[in-house]
Amino acid sequence: MKIKLTVVATLLLSSLAASPVPMASAALPPPPHPAHKGAPVDTRASGEIDDLISKMTLREKVGQLVMFSISGKSLTSAERDAIRANHLGGVILFARNYEDKSQLTALTDQIQAAVRPSSGIRAGALISVDQEGGVVKRFEDMPPRYSAPRMGEIGSKAVALEEGRKTGYALKQAGVNVNLAPVADLDLPPEHVMAARSFGANRYAAGRLVKAFGEGMQLKRVAATAKHFPGLGGATQNTDDGRAYVYRSKNDLRTIDAVPFEKAVKANFQLMMVSHAMFVNDGGEVPASMSYHISTRRLRKGFGFEGVAISDDLGVVAWRFGGSVAKACKNTVKAGVDIALLAGDHVTAQACASKLYQAVRRDSISERRIDQAVGRVLRLKRWLRLLPG
Repeated sequence: MKIKLTVVATLLLSSLAASPVPMASAALPPPPHPAHKGAPVDTRASGEIDDLISKMTLREKVGQLVMFSISGKSLTSAERDAIRANHLGGVILFARNYEDKSQLTALTDQIQAAVRPSSGIRAGALISVDQEGGVVKRFEDMPPRYSAPRMGEIGSKAVALEEGRKTGYALKQAGVNVNLAPVADLDLPPEHVMAARSFGANRYAAGRLVKAFGEGMQLKRVAATAKHFPGLGGATQNTDDGRAYVYRSKNDLRTIDAVPFEKAVKANFQLMMVSHAMFVNDGGEVPASMSYHISTRRLRKGFGFEGVAISDDLGVVAWRFGGSVAKACKNTVKAGVDIALLAGDHVTAQACASKLYQAVRRDSISERRIDQAVGRVLRLKRWLRLLPG
């Protein structure tokens, strides 16, 4: 009997040694936050972040929570001055900011040179782009080669992983460190508003591809963003086109739409973009990005997500505040979102930062909430190697 057991054990070990090991998962950089509820916390690293926050002024803190767009292919003096005066910590790029890879690299260098001296802790800039592939691809001659729907048709995790890896490599080489992709929304009725950008209708198949594409990017230390939480696929229209309602049941939202986002959380995606849609049966007629129920209770407590929550462009939801983007900025941060994303210019960014500062001074937002958001942003920046040392 002993001889037989020894032979069986030897055969098992040989079989395991010969089996292919998925190197992508093994090579993923360690996350800056727990992957899920119950994951161990790096207390030493948390202490370092707390120490950095203690050295920051309130204006420096709120500046870290604002991401804005720039007008052209190089920084203007007005944009540079606004970054330094308001300690702005992030920039989003669009097609208008891109000519070729050489120009893009020069631009991202300019942004970093402006942002680092703007705060006492000399943190670098988050530089983001929507590089989904297909109809949303700001840098046309850069990866991914395939759109999300095409990857959904192919149905291969290996293809999605490789597309993500190539995309991450190209962005990293040009100085872009955050991709506001992939879309984790399903292609759903009644209007199929995300059909051209979604991996498909099947929650499990789409979830596998979302996970693979994001992991591929993060292998190259470009942060992945799952969007648009908690799922825009069943909306009456895209929020970019006007007020969007989602009438799906709470059960469908939590057992179907949620699956790709759950995959993203378990894969340690660094960011989650929160939708502006109103989820009537789970949160009521309040945009998700302004809803404590969605942005905090569901995202943090329900999903256990501890990374950075970022809004969609706040300009499209300013209707709720009489057209004031600054008020939208205040309310999204108050609800639990960490970065206020603005497709608007440096003037809008300055108004947003000022509104956040005033909200704390007037006790409309607690400084503890600001510190919480800044802590998440700085942990992301540490993972992206944007902090000194």
